[in-house]
Amino acid sequence: MATETKVDLSNLTEEDAKIIANEIVRLDAVVKDMKKKLKGYVEENGALETQHVKWDFNDSISYKWNDSEKLKEFLKNTVIDGLVADPYSLVTINKTELNKLEIDESYISSFAEKKVTKTFKSTKL
Repeated sequence: MATETKVDLSNLTEEDAKIIANEIVRLDAVVKDMKKKLKGYVEENGALETQHVKWDFNDSISYKWNDSEKLKEFLKNTVIDGLVADPYSLVTINKTELNKLEIDESYISSFAEKKVTKTFKSTKL
């Protein structure tokens, strides 16, 4: 089904690294297409079990607070019920939401500690 690219992985040259990078891009595209087809199969026929895994649709749950008073009540109750000492430790605001505010990063940094996580991925040139 797939062709294998032979590269000496013990002492990578820049040329070898480029070959690997291009192969990863190709394989990612193949996997994306295969997952799309498998998703269609599961939508039509239901869950699919293989020897090691089950492919199915699983719920991803999050909560959006549409009423700020309800959020305040919830946070207050977490303290009253002894669940947390600091209810604000439960609250995070993601970068996407902060970007919508169009405020300077130095302003945000005066209120919150910046957490940077490195991810290894490709980006379009």
